[in-house]
Amino acid sequence: MRFPPCVIFCVTIAAAQAPVAPPPTLALSPAVIMVRCKPGQSTTQTLTVANHTSRDLSFTLATEDVVVRDGKRVFLRAGQTANGIAITSVATPTSVMVKAGGDASVQVTFTLPPETGQRAVVTFFRSIPTISADGTVGLSASLGTLITFELTSGYNLSIGPVAASLQTPTANMILSEELHNTGSEPILPKGVVVILNASGKRVSKAAFNIQRLLPGERLIFAATNPEQLPPGKYQTLSSFEVERKLLTSAGEFAIPE
Repeated sequence: MRFPPCVIFCVTIAAAQAPVAPPPTLALSPAVIMVRCKPGQSTTQTLTVANHTSRDLSFTLATEDVVVRDGKRVFLRAGQTANGIAITSVATPTSVMVKAGGDASVQVTFTLPPETGQRAVVTFFRSIPTISADGTVGLSASLGTLITFELTSGYNLSIGPVAASLQTPTANMILSEELHNTGSEPILPKGVVVILNASGKRVSKAAFNIQRLLPGERLIFAATNPEQLPPGKYQTLSSFEVERKLLTSAGEFAIPE
């Protein structure tokens, strides 16, 4: 007697995967506030902290002046700089307790001194460490909102020479330029760079990263070239827009054989 061949069924059962919970985080919004006003005027801003952790957290508020020294930002406690803005800040309330999964808002009022060279402050939410029954210390965090003030039309920008990184088979070239805010007001330059070959034909275009520059501040702005270029000599034409004014600079680089 002949038996029919055995048929083996393979059944694959996909294990149901539980959704991965997002990591616990804290968020402060807005991250940056830009205020246009005049000396002597007051402005009130609302800041909101969101607690996406499993524990209730308490925060105290403090505002510090942001000054620029040797092209770099430095934070100073209120009252440490002449005609500073931070010392005028009034927070309501001055501290908050934020439930787990909840949020809380605070209003901060600033009064601009009649004469001030300051153009930025940071309002910090600093958590108050707590100790649980088993002796462990709770989360410690500090979040800050940058608030900039524009008081005049003194916008000015200096653009340094272009620098080109080495192009490799696995990495495109990065073009960079140092920008120096030589004016009296904060600026947010938006720039692009165009690359021309030896014949003057445009072969590529890239956008610079966007960064905020306080008066006196220096930062490197970089743009990644999206194209792999053949060996040869190239020219660059960079342009940055600041308050509807366009500033340009030219440069050159070469890609070796």
